[in-house]
Amino acid sequence: MSTELPRFKRLPIATAIMASLAASSIPSAYADNLDDDAGIEEIIIVAEKRNESLQDVSQAVTAVTGEDLLDKNILSFVDLSAITPGVTVAKNEGFKTIISIRGVGNEANQNIVANPSVSYHMDGIYIASPFALQTDFIDVELIEVLRGPQGTLFGQNSTGGAINVISKRPELGETNGKFDYTFGEHSLSQLRGSVNIPIGDSAALRTSVSKYDRDGFSKNVLNGQDLDDADNLTIKTDFFWQATDNTNLRLIGQFFEADSNGAAIKGIDDPTPGARNLAQDTESKFELDSKLVGLIVESDLGFATAKYLGSWQEDEILVQRDNDRHAYSTNPEYTISAFLPEINNVETFTHEINLISHEPAFGKLDWIVGAFYLDTDIEVTIREELDANGNGVLDGYVPSFPDVFAGDVGFISDATPSRESFSIYGQTTYNFNDTTRLITGLRYTKDDVESAVSNFFAPEPTLIEASVEEVTGRIAVEYDISDDIMVYGSYTRGFKPGGSNLTFGFEPGEFDFISGAIDNSEPLVFPTFENETINAYELGIKAELLDNRLRTNLATFFYDYQNLQFQATDPNAFQGGVANIPEAEITGLELELIALLTDDLILDVKMSALDSEITQDYFALDNVVADGLGFVPGDDVLRAELAENVKGNELAKAPGFTMDASLEYTTNIASHEFRSVLQYTYRGEFEQRIFNNPAIDQVDDYEVVNLRFSLDLDDDTWGFDLMATNVFDKDGVNSRMSDVFGVNATGEELIAPRQVMARVRYSFY
Repeated sequence: MSTELPRFKRLPIATAIMASLAASSIPSAYADNLDDDAGIEEIIIVAEKRNESLQDVSQAVTAVTGEDLLDKNILSFVDLSAITPGVTVAKNEGFKTIISIRGVGNEANQNIVANPSVSYHMDGIYIASPFALQTDFIDVELIEVLRGPQGTLFGQNSTGGAINVISKRPELGETNGKFDYTFGEHSLSQLRGSVNIPIGDSAALRTSVSKYDRDGFSKNVLNGQDLDDADNLTIKTDFFWQATDNTNLRLIGQFFEADSNGAAIKGIDDPTPGARNLAQDTESKFELDSKLVGLIVESDLGFATAKYLGSWQEDEILVQRDNDRHAYSTNPEYTISAFLPEINNVETFTHEINLISHEPAFGKLDWIVGAFYLDTDIEVTIREELDANGNGVLDGYVPSFPDVFAGDVGFISDATPSRESFSIYGQTTYNFNDTTRLITGLRYTKDDVESAVSNFFAPEPTLIEASVEEVTGRIAVEYDISDDIMVYGSYTRGFKPGGSNLTFGFEPGEFDFISGAIDNSEPLVFPTFENETINAYELGIKAELLDNRLRTNLATFFYDYQNLQFQATDPNAFQGGVANIPEAEITGLELELIALLTDDLILDVKMSALDSEITQDYFALDNVVADGLGFVPGDDVLRAELAENVKGNELAKAPGFTMDASLEYTTNIASHEFRSVLQYTYRGEFEQRIFNNPAIDQVDDYEVVNLRFSLDLDDDTWGFDLMATNVFDKDGVNSRMSDVFGVNATGEELIAPRQVMARVRYSFY
């Protein structure tokens, strides 16, 4: 496997920034301009379920404060990739938010049963549905992005890492609030507000609301529909009660609603002029209702803190889209195809309890133990209309299974998958002395999966069941070179559970309902798929230098990836699902640096370099190539012969190099604080799928520059911001998506165009 870190030589801007960075870190250059009391602010995180300094945690963690979100206009998960090294965020199919960390993500974009590889938590509560990643951030104190498998404390679905969004808690005895209004290009309008109200001496209520509206960035020239628009409403309430001196309770409720025309996913060979213009036959639609009720109870037992976290979650999503990404009138080679509609309902209950030690046992041993339970039920309804006779007219479909082939029908599926998961975990930190510590952790997980599937391959419901067990864990050694420098090494094992497929291939000798012939090919997609596991090895150093004016965190890692879950295509027509690639490897290097160049000037740099490779022979069928054959009886053998060996290919969504650099300047103007932020983001090229098809999969790199100017009055009440994102109006491609159910179409999603915005802020105390 090559260990070269690719694409550095193609980065003149990045090279210039790195050169200036190296020069800026020379202490004598700025020593005369720094206040003796100046220093970089300490950040406290809960990445290991207890309050710790960011610099004391032996893993790679990016902490994004609420102020950072404001400064860099981070509104949702989609924006996180701009400020976090090694993080890629895509919207597969225009509505499924897929987060990859260090090249590890969810490549099963058309199977709701497959789990994400990056787990999402809100105030420590596990959020089960990936649709919840569509929600906007509101009233956030801190976002922690944990890079690397989290096999002990966070458990399953964290082979890539974990994201924990920490809300601002209600404050006892305080009445305060804040409001802001943002307006700008594309008729952008966002009103946000939060109010903290005390209830007696022992309780408080914090309520937050956000209403975000925006016209579309793109246009369907065939029907005049605006796409990439937004109409979002978020409401959040947080009730805190200090029941006794030792026990407190939080009751959290959050509601998010989105109602838009949907994303613009333009076919890569759509001839319509203009990057943000497209021609598609079907009007798009996107609706999402996401609800959460959470309960957190903490009690100080003296020797430890006991904590319970429970939740009820429900997500309802409706999507209607043009599945072939083209217009029949201009691209007759694409058979008209549209999902009308796709509906998903997800309901989840979670319960977790843990016990966290206060003082080290015997003066040496810190510990945490816990248990977790999850129960998820999903309902999936898919209707795909297809112009089977190619006349450009949709004849409609008959929703009864006996007549499924009458009219223009491409795909019908009703599924009710469910998952029940139970795990227990424990982690200890043994303090050999004041400078050396050993961390060990284990987690046992048992998952039971059940899915009843009805489609035109199996009109009668087919029950598929699977049960998996896995042991994961972590071993790490920490050593303090000095009070300001720590080095660490760790081994972590993470896993993502297997599951069941909604469609899968026929065995040789079985009757193929689509082709009307006996199947003669070996299947590549099976009823169930295996667990995905990662063995991760990491070395790192965390340092605060120059009297706390320079913070440098460096990590290098190697992943041994086994049974990688990916979106596969079977030789049988319209049969796609999740399969497992036996082995792959990832190596990488990450740097996070904050430098207080002067009392008024801060440099913040984050970089990531990756190299990934499939390391074992594995034959997979590229659906784009296979679907080019068309569909005739007995064609499964011809399609099977097109399977290719993907050994040596790069993994999907693993950019060779990413970088974010920002300069923040603060000064006073007539006793009022003025700040300016210049931000530069580079996202390197990557492969969209594991096939590395040069005509389909290569997603080019892009560079984005953002600006923000703010003025805060000296009484801390009023503030004013002027912002410009994507200043040079780049049409960068964020991601691509290829359909796997027989349409032979690939579309791409662009980053947001230039937006100039203004914001007015008001706070009261």
